[in-house]
Amino acid sequence: MAAEFSSSIPQTAAEPRENVGRGALFSLATIPAGVAVWVLLWGLGFIASIVAALVAFLAVRLYVWGAGRLSRVGAVVVVAVTVVTLALAFFGGIVLDGAVGFGELSGLGTWGAFVHEEFWPAFWLVFPEAAPEYLPDLGWAVAFGALGSFATLRAAFAATGPVVTYPGGVPATASAPDAAGMPEAASAPDAASTRERTVEPDAV
Repeated sequence: MAAEFSSSIPQTAAEPRENVGRGALFSLATIPAGVAVWVLLWGLGFIASIVAALVAFLAVRLYVWGAGRLSRVGAVVVVAVTVVTLALAFFGGIVLDGAVGFGELSGLGTWGAFVHEEFWPAFWLVFPEAAPEYLPDLGWAVAFGALGSFATLRAAFAATGPVVTYPGGVPATASAPDAAGMPEAASAPDAASTRERTVEPDAV
C-alpha cells in the first residue's frame, strides 16, 4: 500500500547541473555588442527599444549556452547583465556626443578626438554641466529599455520553474489551479501589443 501511494506522488525530474559562473561569463559578451549597436543608432539620432529586446535575448541565449540551463539565479544574472549593458550603452552615447563636439572644435574629427589624450579630461570637466540636458533622453531610454526587454526577461523568469514528472515519465505542465492562474490564451494579444508598441516608438 505504501509503495503504491509513494509511486503516485509527482517527482521532480533530474535537470542538468547549472554552471552559474560560466553562464555569467558568457553573458558578459552581450555588453560590447549591445553598447556598439546602441551607440551606432544614437549617432544616427535614434533611441530604439529593439536594442533592449536584442540585448535581453542575447543575454539569455549566451547564459544558457554557458551554464547549460536557466534557473532563478541565472534569470537574475541575465537581468543584471541587461541593465548594465543598457546603462553603459546610454553613457556611450553621451561619450559619442562629447567626441563629436570635441572633434568639431579641434578639427580632429570624432575618432581623432576620441583617441586624443586631452579628450577624457575635457569630457569629465564638461560632463557635470551637460548631464542634466540628457535627463529627457534618459527617460526615453529607460522607458524603451523596459518596453523592449520586459517580454524576454519575464519569459526567462517563467522558464525557471521546476519540471514535475509523474510515474511513467510523463511531464506535468501544470495542475488545474496553476493552469487557471496562467492565462495562456491572453499571451497572443499581449505579444501582439508589445510588438506594435515596439515597432512604433523604435525611433524617437
